[in-house]
Amino acid sequence: MYGGLIFMLVTCSVNGFNIQTKPVKHFTNDDLLFGQTVIQSTEGVYVSSPNTGKLFNCTLENECVLVNSHNETTKGLRPITSLAASVISDDEHLLLCNQVRTKKSSTEYLNGYCTMINPTGTIKLNPAKLVQNQNEALNSNNNNNRYHGGRIKRDVGTEIAFVLDGSGSIHPDDFQRAKDFISKVMTNVWKTCFNCAFAIVQYGSRIRTELPLQDNKDASRTLEKVKEIQQLGNLTKTASAIHYVLTNVFVPENGSKNNSKKMIIVLSDGMMLGDPMNLPDVLNMAEMKEVTRFAIGVGDNILRNPEAVQEMKDIADADKFFNVSSYAALDDILSHMELSITGNADPGTEIAFVLDGSGSIHLDDFQRAKDFICNVMTNVWKTCFNCAFTIVQYGSRIRTELPLQDNKDASRTLEKVKEIQQLGNLTKTASAIHHVLTNVFIPESGSKSNSKKIIIVLSDGKILGDPMNLSDVLNMPEMKGVTRFAIGVGDALLSNPEAVEEMKKIAGTNQFFKVSNYAALDIILSQVEQSIKD
Repeated sequence: MYGGLIFMLVTCSVNGFNIQTKPVKHFTNDDLLFGQTVIQSTEGVYVSSPNTGKLFNCTLENECVLVNSHNETTKGLRPITSLAASVISDDEHLLLCNQVRTKKSSTEYLNGYCTMINPTGTIKLNPAKLVQNQNEALNSNNNNNRYHGGRIKRDVGTEIAFVLDGSGSIHPDDFQRAKDFISKVMTNVWKTCFNCAFAIVQYGSRIRTELPLQDNKDASRTLEKVKEIQQLGNLTKTASAIHYVLTNVFVPENGSKNNSKKMIIVLSDGMMLGDPMNLPDVLNMAEMKEVTRFAIGVGDNILRNPEAVQEMKDIADADKFFNVSSYAALDDILSHMELSITGNADPGTEIAFVLDGSGSIHLDDFQRAKDFICNVMTNVWKTCFNCAFTIVQYGSRIRTELPLQDNKDASRTLEKVKEIQQLGNLTKTASAIHHVLTNVFIPESGSKSNSKKIIIVLSDGKILGDPMNLSDVLNMPEMKGVTRFAIGVGDALLSNPEAVEEMKKIAGTNQFFKVSNYAALDIILSQVEQSIKD
């Protein structure tokens, strides 16, 4: 508070405490929010500011002196100052802590730097010294795991520069979709990464910084600035735009930190046009060292042009080139893009139900199969917040009934399951599994490359009329790391040794379940749920 009034002083002793109800001091210091913490001193009071982390020793003679509470571990950062005092005989002891809060992914840290101020001088208290050995330091579930060799390892954050194509080939509606995509990435990344700062450089007829790194303090205002970006049009100076990021954005004078993690994300619908700079020369600049590069190619101008695809792949690091069919499809890679930026340790679990909808299944039994799937989803979601479900039905054809992206609203998701209409006809089990691997468990459909993946085949019989070979599908490279379950239902399957063997082949070891009829599916409900969670 400005010119705040201190109205309470607390005096501690071994016998009790007293409260003074009359003000003893008016503070005129212009430090913002002056006076979060107040501790009585023998000659006045110590007052700390939450806005700057500064500490003042204020006497009753209306003088406030700044106490040098900062140190090398908090230099350049805003610490949260807290203090406590003890008066023993004539000696006064003051414990001062400068807590610097940092966050990496979803884990929050405090540096734990404290100083004891007493008549004989100052004593630095470093919690890291209390750790007995290196293994304890690495495994400790407290703030000490941020130390190495007695020194603080600080997370200086991540700087992400979007290089946005604003050339004339992009329709205004698509340019708006590109901005919306960037806003969504920023919003979602900020939920877990407090030290992530974004910059946006648009390129077209010229190169322009649309969002500097310094303009990330107010999230609402920052997102407003993204909405206000006006398309430049004309040329496609991709190399010059990347060069501009390295020389005008990732520099200290524009808010960049030398040792921060840096990323460049190029978003474009075509290859370079009218650019005086050479792309390999830019990519091989010394300033590019340690910068992680992504490229997102959008639309037919890129995807049908081998040279354009190669140009985007050259821009991106290995496995960091994404492509989507249109700007409207950008949301398909949203979660994958966020994960690539944050490096979230838990990308979750993706469960694909492969649902037999062939003609041999009675309508009532098909409904029971859907009810069983709904029960599994509902119960798993109670304890697995990062579990996403997808459903692929197979019969006369193969159809994705529930995409991975449609898991945000649980009620609506379950409604979609109930609305599934039976296909009937053939039993193309191998083709349905192939569809999951090539059309569902892919980034364009919302799948995360490092998520845990599970396929659950639910069927009442063996393959019929399927042009694909089951063994070939099960041995596909995309199947590596995928956990497979099979649920066989009814006498038609269980009394047929070949059908049973087929289901066992689909499932992994001890992952084949069987029930006498669809009404008995709930008997294995808890087993299936537990298998998913494990």
